[in-house]
Parts: sequence; C-alpha cells; structure tokens
Amino acid sequence: MKLAFHGDAVKVFEGKDDKLAAYHQGQVDLLVPLVKAYASDQAFRICENAIQTYGGAGFTRDYPVEQYCRDSKIFSIYEGTNHIQAMDLVGRKLGQAGGANLQAFLGDVGKFVATHSAHPVLGDAVKRLGKAQESVGGAAMRMLMWFQSGNLGMVPLSANRVLEMMSELSVAWLLLDAAVIAEEKKAKTDAGHPDFAFYTGKTSAALYYARNVLPGVEWKAKLLEEEDKSPLEIPNEAFATV
Repeated sequence: MKLAFHGDAVKVFEGKDDKLAAYHQGQVDLLVPLVKAYASDQAFRICENAIQTYGGAGFTRDYPVEQYCRDSKIFSIYEGTNHIQAMDLVGRKLGQAGGANLQAFLGDVGKFVATHSAHPVLGDAVKRLGKAQESVGGAAMRMLMWFQSGNLGMVPLSANRVLEMMSELSVAWLLLDAAVIAEEKKAKTDAGHPDFAFYTGKTSAALYYARNVLPGVEWKAKLLEEEDKSPLEIPNEAFATV
C-alpha cells in the first residue's frame, strides 16, 4: 500500500481500493468544516457554561475556566473563522463531486437508521435521527435551489445554520452508534463491573443528545423554509451612528 500526501489529507492508492479511498477522501473533504467549526464553537460554550456554574467567581483568575474560556475563543477564529468554514461547506463542499460526497454521508446515516430503528432501547432516538437526516437533505436541496435561482443573499445568511444542522446530525449519529455497541457490551457485563457503568453512560449521553439537541435540526430546517430576508432588507438609515 502506498500513501500520498496531498495538503493536509492522506490519500490511499492501491488498485481495487481506489474507490474506497475516494469515498473516505470525499468524507474528509465534506466533514472538515463541521469538525473545525462546530467543535470549536462548542468548546467555547462549554467553558462559558462552566463559568456560570461557578457563579460570579467564575470569571476570576482563581478558577481555571476563566483562562480556558479565553483560550478556547481563538479556536473559532484561526484556520478560517467559523463563518468562513460554513461558507466553504455550503459554497463548495455540498456540491463537491457532483454532490456524491453529501449523498454518501446521508446514505451512511440512512443505513444506520434502517438497521437500528427497532432497537429496544435506542429505537425512538434512532427514528429521530432519521427525521434529522431528511431535514439535512432538504436543507442541502434548498441551498442548491438558492444558488440556481440567483437567491444568493440567503446563502451566507443561512450557512451557519446549515453547518450546525449537519454537525448535530453527525454527533447524534456517532453517539447512537457508540450506544448500540455499548448496549451489546453491557448485556455481556456484570452490573457490578466498572465497565457496566461506562456502557450505561454511553447510552445516556446518546439519548440525552437525541432528545434535547437533535430535534433542533428539524426546527432549523423549518426556519430555512421560511426564507426570512428581513436582515437583508434593513435600510442603511436604520443603523445607528454615533
């Protein structure tokens, strides 16, 4: 097997594996903006919430979260600000390879939903994942329609929302995938074993995310459908000057 370095990615070339390598490279290309933007935004929000739990003392140097909060803010700025990452996603990545990378991603999520929607513990959460997957697919089509119809003002206005939708779908999928494995392992583990609690935590995290964060994907899709242009229609005179 030969490895060829191209930019920040590693491509694998070996006869019959070329198709598989193209698939994995396509997923890397598609998902990099999600990893950079969503993860760095969440890092800041976690630190922000940590400050709140400390109360008024949280922003003092007596506690490390003050430093963590300031440090984590830079994550959303360097290597392309997160809005630029969102614009890269909707402007380039969604249509890359003729949309094949996006279709492969949505197809992978769809296969997971079809396989596990009847799961005795996670079934309802997996069904919610399926609804979110459909919402993301619809949002991508709406973006394409805006490009094709010349409704370009809606693209940057909605780019961050689309990135959040795809990110939340991805995180929910990965958490539920881990929870499926955890449930299989837990069934073979003694309740008193330390691993039992670990597996239980995996399931709990997946269920919480699916019930409390994932439904927001459908809601955001409905907001996109409304095509609210009010921010674009504010006249210059409406902005205050000093």
